[in-house]
Amino acid sequence: MSEVRALLLTDVVDSAQLSERLGEAELAALWAAHDRLARDLLPARRGREIDKTDGMLLLFEAAADAVAYAIAYQRAVAGLDPPLKARAGVHVGPVILRENSRSDVARGAKPLEVEGAAKAVAARVMSIANGGKPFCPPMRETPSGKSRCESNRTVTGA
Repeated sequence: MSEVRALLLTDVVDSAQLSERLGEAELAALWAAHDRLARDLLPARRGREIDKTDGMLLLFEAAADAVAYAIAYQRAVAGLDPPLKARAGVHVGPVILRENSRSDVARGAKPLEVEGAAKAVAARVMSIANGGKPFCPPMRETPSGKSRCESNRTVTGA
């Protein structure tokens, strides 16, 4: 059964060039610092990490939490040494959540899988975002209290 959730996809800008410039040890330390700050921001916005590469796929109950996270995340990564820029795209849509078995997780599977077109749309939204500014559809509350997306815009405020 599908559920409507907010997906946030981030991507560190120019990560391949960063790898060439820093070297393996310094890059590993930078990714560790990035991951720590990204994960430390999640509880306050009620988010959950789903997947990670040089960006993250995150799941939120509400679009407002995803946008607040994206703004805080971009500010935080800009404070790293060296400073990073990240693209961030938010999309709200139906997803199917599937938990992997403990034995699969023990072999390296993610605990939770997110399936559905909303994940692909979030990736497309993120791909057109500028580094340092979240890109998401404007949202308005429906009578049921759910956020609804109307069209795309760049979020620049806090």
